[in-house]
Amino acid sequence: MAKQLYDYWFVQFDFPDKNGRPYKSSGGKMIWDEKLKKMIPIDWHCGNLFEIAVFTNGLACQKFRPKDGEIPLPVIKIREMHDGISADTEEVTSNIPESVKVYNGDVLFSWSASLEVMLWAYGLGGLNQHIFKVTSANDFPKSFYYFQLLDYVDVFKKMAEARKTTMGHITQDHLQQSTIAIPNNKDIADRFEELVSPIFNQIIKLQEEIINLTKQRDELLPLLMNGQVSVNSDLSTYIILSFILLIQKYKSII
Repeated sequence: MAKQLYDYWFVQFDFPDKNGRPYKSSGGKMIWDEKLKKMIPIDWHCGNLFEIAVFTNGLACQKFRPKDGEIPLPVIKIREMHDGISADTEEVTSNIPESVKVYNGDVLFSWSASLEVMLWAYGLGGLNQHIFKVTSANDFPKSFYYFQLLDYVDVFKKMAEARKTTMGHITQDHLQQSTIAIPNNKDIADRFEELVSPIFNQIIKLQEEIINLTKQRDELLPLLMNGQVSVNSDLSTYIILSFILLIQKYKSII
């Protein structure tokens, strides 16, 4: 839903005009932009990703191992972006800069080998190198820079496909050379944020519930299997299926 609304507003340029009508479809004035090679609203301009977002690279976490007596943080690598925190996840000292600590709802962008953008929802962690933590520049809201970056990752991938090569990694130069349409008045982006923010919050909430359900399943199933929990076979089957169905349901929604 959020992606469709973003496309409608910022790709098709049918955001609500001052009368609440879709801008482009209602005859809103457009102008040709030579860099973008397309028509954009007259009060928009061609900018780059640095104009709307700050990209903070993670640490070489192996140099920041936790000391005795410290409560460590899990290290967030590309594997954790895919699968979340596990028993195999490495640890880093909690005494790292705030800029490389990751909280639920933060936007992460893996820029080396695997080009992916995600909303993090696996709890507090420390960011490893080869992943950017993406935050706001010039007060642009999260939903706007998240979808702009998500779209531009597709551009990078298409560039690699056209050259029949693998895009090894994204550099600061790549980000500097990016070209995106940006409204001169960010009120449009703020209005979009008001609509999309509840969807983002629901995504985070569902992921948190998946984590809790998965933990309960992993703790309960061995007890059921080895007979440490005494329930009849029908109830045991029901419990197992309930956990599996709930987890699948939440994952399909996200």
